[in-house]
Amino acid sequence: MPELRQDRFTKEWVFVASENIQHPQELVVPRARKSVPSFDPNCPFCPGHETRTAPEILRVSSPKGGWTLRVIPRKFAGLSSELPEHNFATAIEGFGIHEIIVETPDHSLSTALLPEPQLLSLLRSAKARYDEICLDPRIAYATIYKKHTVEGSGGLEHPHSHLIASQVIPPPVAGRLQQARRHYGQTGECIFCAALQEELDTQSRIVAATQHFIAIEPFASPSPFCTQIYPRRHMANFGEINAEELLDFARILRTILSKFYSGLENPDFTYNMRSSPVANAGVNYYHWCLHLVPNLPIPGLEQEGKMLLNPVLPEEAAQFLREVRVEQAIPA
Repeated sequence: MPELRQDRFTKEWVFVASENIQHPQELVVPRARKSVPSFDPNCPFCPGHETRTAPEILRVSSPKGGWTLRVIPRKFAGLSSELPEHNFATAIEGFGIHEIIVETPDHSLSTALLPEPQLLSLLRSAKARYDEICLDPRIAYATIYKKHTVEGSGGLEHPHSHLIASQVIPPPVAGRLQQARRHYGQTGECIFCAALQEELDTQSRIVAATQHFIAIEPFASPSPFCTQIYPRRHMANFGEINAEELLDFARILRTILSKFYSGLENPDFTYNMRSSPVANAGVNYYHWCLHLVPNLPIPGLEQEGKMLLNPVLPEEAAQFLREVRVEQAIPA
């Protein structure tokens, strides 16, 4: 029977579960594994094509020569790094920073297949750029974003992610921040820390847990297999993570992406960092997370008006992902 669940962080209502879907397995559509070369002569991100991109901001060199990761400013970005004069009447020109993290020189590897040391290098580089960008007094909010599609993102199959920063706080983050501040004012506790403790007590929606992180299916999950990774330690902002936690973060992220790859047949997916705005770093009432959403074909699924409908119980989705074995499927 369908349930009506409310997201405690946003107050949005979601219809969860349906008689039309009996088991999470029914959403998994087998797809042929596409053969992708390790080098593409037409790809601007492949080694040897460095002059096809803007000059790099950061490079991680390989002991064997060349590089293992590059960070470059995005060409044709919708944001300008120059702050224009304006009167803030009804509109402003798009100011911000948009950088691309080329995750590996190997054109054929998806992020889910990256060895753990390479994924750690990706996160270290992303944090280094995140920290530096957030020092700019013009920046109000920064996030790390990735869109993975089997056919390539924006015409580019080469594995890459984005670091985007602007003077505007996105509405979803502003809404979560407002609810978190209200809850803290009423109870004196972080609403996210309280929710994580409940998840640890019940265990039914936990997908994976490490020393420093927990991956869960949200109670009012807006879509099947929507997964959130939270630090156990209270941290409002991604910039607060330490070296030991960053290593652990790489491990659990690799685990979740591997479960998507093996258990959900390498689906298209997005993830984004839901960190606090720069001005709210260190506050007691907000807690950052990584929000991952696989894009699965769901025949005949429609929203109930403007209300979200999720045909899979989060508890069943969590159990399904827990049972996906990835140790032998993904190279170490």
